[in-house]
Amino acid sequence: RLDEILNREILITDFRITKSKRKEGTDCLQIQFVLDDDVFVAFTGSSVLTDQIQSARDNIPFRVTVVKIDKYYSFS
Repeated sequence: RLDEILNREILITDFRITKSKRKEGTDCLQIQFVLDDDVFVAFTGSSVLTDQIQSARDNIPFRVTVVKIDKYYSFS
């Protein structure tokens, strides 16, 4: 869950965007990242994170911190 990595720096190594199986008509972002030398995968329907990662796709791998602003997640 993204809540478990809030305000912690992670290294994003890959991502994939697919159609959501939970909410019809939306996308699901799958991110692969490294935290404390372990590789993890997280899924989110956050359109903000999806837009941000698409803008940064040419810079992978990159370090970010996931923050929560009101109801929204964002890379910082």
